[in-house]
Amino acid sequence: MISTVSIHSPRSGFMSRLLLSCWGDLAAYGEGLRRDLCALAADQVGLWLALAAVVSQLADAVTTMLALANNWPEANPISASVISRWGVSGLVVEKGVIATALVVNMARLRGRTAQVLGLLAALVGFAAVIWNLHVLG
Repeated sequence: MISTVSIHSPRSGFMSRLLLSCWGDLAAYGEGLRRDLCALAADQVGLWLALAAVVSQLADAVTTMLALANNWPEANPISASVISRWGVSGLVVEKGVIATALVVNMARLRGRTAQVLGLLAALVGFAAVIWNLHVLG
């Protein structure tokens, strides 16, 4: 009597295959993002709008800190909850995350769409700065 024995090939488990797949996807995404950021840096208008939007976020954080120092409440509910939980350092981190997400999305969109996004972000950011200065005055 002949019996057959199945021999299992050594195969990785599900989690290790999933992690390797995700790692490869993230590596490809990172390479594409670097390429897109270089393209944004080459676009003179897009670059200046991205810088203006980042500066507006930082200026908003500074004027918010000045308003808080003068005992004025924060009008933005998201920033108010961040400040109540993590303080002023949390506000700076929040504005940094917003600025980073903005630049990444501008790099991914490219062209006029990225420029419109940067312009809108700069306008909204500087409007918040003007509001904070209005409250201080």
